[in-house]
Parts: sequence; C-alpha cells; structure tokens
Amino acid sequence: MSAMGSLAYQSSAHPADDDPEPLGDGVANEQKRKSIRSVEIGARVLEALVESGKEGAYLREVAGKAKLSRSQAHRYLLAFVNTGVVEQDPSGGRYALGPFAVRIGMAALARVEPVQVAGRYLSVLLHELKTTGLLSVWGNYGPTVVRWIDGGLPLFTTLHTGSNLPLQTSATGILFLAFCPREQTQAVLESERAAGLAVPEAELEERVAAARACGYARIYGSVIPGLAALAAPVFDADERLVATMSVLARTQGDDFFSDSTIANIKLQAIEASRAIGWAG
Repeated sequence: MSAMGSLAYQSSAHPADDDPEPLGDGVANEQKRKSIRSVEIGARVLEALVESGKEGAYLREVAGKAKLSRSQAHRYLLAFVNTGVVEQDPSGGRYALGPFAVRIGMAALARVEPVQVAGRYLSVLLHELKTTGLLSVWGNYGPTVVRWIDGGLPLFTTLHTGSNLPLQTSATGILFLAFCPREQTQAVLESERAAGLAVPEAELEERVAAARACGYARIYGSVIPGLAALAAPVFDADERLVATMSVLARTQGDDFFSDSTIANIKLQAIEASRAIGWAG
C-alpha cells in the first residue's frame, strides 16, 4: 500500500481536510487533530529507527520503542518504505532509514550557517585549484559528507553527499579524532574496530598528534584507491570543530599538495572559521 493509500485507508470513514465538501468547524478541527496525531506517531517510528543506528531494527523493536502494536508499527513502516523514507533489508528483515530520509537530513544540515559559510570558501578554493573536494560534518554515524563540489577535476568515486567517512583512515576522520572530545568519537571508533577496521593504536595516535600539530590531515589512497585527500578543520566561535574542508587529487600527481597549496587550503579554512566567529 502506498503512503497515500495508507493514509486514505486510515481516514476512509472521514473526509480529508482538503475535501471540497463543506464541514462544520467542530468536525474540521477534529480531523486536523487526527491528522497531526498521525504525523506525531510517524515521527516516533522514525525516532526509533534513528536510535537503532546503522544496523536498523526489527519490527518488534520498532514497535516497542515507538510504543505501538506490531500491526500499527507495520502500517507506518510500510508507508515509509513506499516513499523511500525507510528501507527494509530483504534478507534479514531489519528496517533502517532510507535514501529519502538521508536527503531530508542533508538538506537540514546544509541550512546550518557554518556549513553554508564553509561551503562558499571551499567552492572558491576548489575553483582556484581546479580540483574536486567535499565538506563534512559530524553525523550520527561519524564524519558525514554534506557537500560534494566539482571544481574542475572529474573524479570517479563511490563517495557522494550522505556518505560516511572512516575515522581512522580518512583525513576528515583524523581531524575529528584530533579536535573533538573522545566521548563524541569513541562509539564510532569502537564500531569500526568491531567491523574489522583497526589501525594500530600507536600509529593512530601518531596521525592524530600530527594533525593537531600542523593543523591539517593528509591521506593517500586509504579511502578510495588512486585518490589523495588533504583536510583542514573549520571551527566556530566556541572553538568547536563544526566542519572539515577536504581537497582531493589523484595520487599520481604527488606534487599537487605543494607547500603553497597546503598553506592556501589551511588559510581558506581559517578564513571560513573567522567568518563563523572563531577568534583563534
């Protein structure tokens, strides 16, 4: 059943709010209350999926967290699946947030002023360097790409807006480890290690210390083979890391990240930080 079909089914005994048939004020107000209530319940279902993390949740888990019967939860999940807000793993049966939910989240994040400001500085930088880059923020599952900007160098990669970057092996991830509280990053770090991605502790600490000392992080091919990345931090007025600006290049061009280019990338990140209110 489609989302529209589901809603029509639930309200078939009553005309919809926009039905052309005239309604008394009392009836119209009652229908409006029912409509809002339905949305509120749907939000509880989505919140249950957000709390379930990357692995998603089974129907019984969603119903329990949303305080619904299984049949009620299933109707809402079906409507969300039909609209792309939720997706279901065909093999395991778990439900998780779908592609449309990702688009909604990214659109909301992109409206945040620090992201807009940093994005403008990154666009100018990439146009000048004639290459591609990305802007990332911290999301529920770690570093998350919120802007992908093609500045002149076409790159074929699986990365895109909404992608999550690894903490231990991406330039962006190293910056979050270097400049964010450990309690913010620890759960994602442990999840990566449980999944088999484990950089030796001493080596990881060395990377993090180097990023703190020089104000940027650089990797060669550890996320996408053939691509190098250099990321610089963007801070807000409270000296919190709110975004990272990353510049990409092909690893064949080892001379791309020259001293002058690195200095320029760092300068643009500093200027973006100052535009947001950073006084460092």
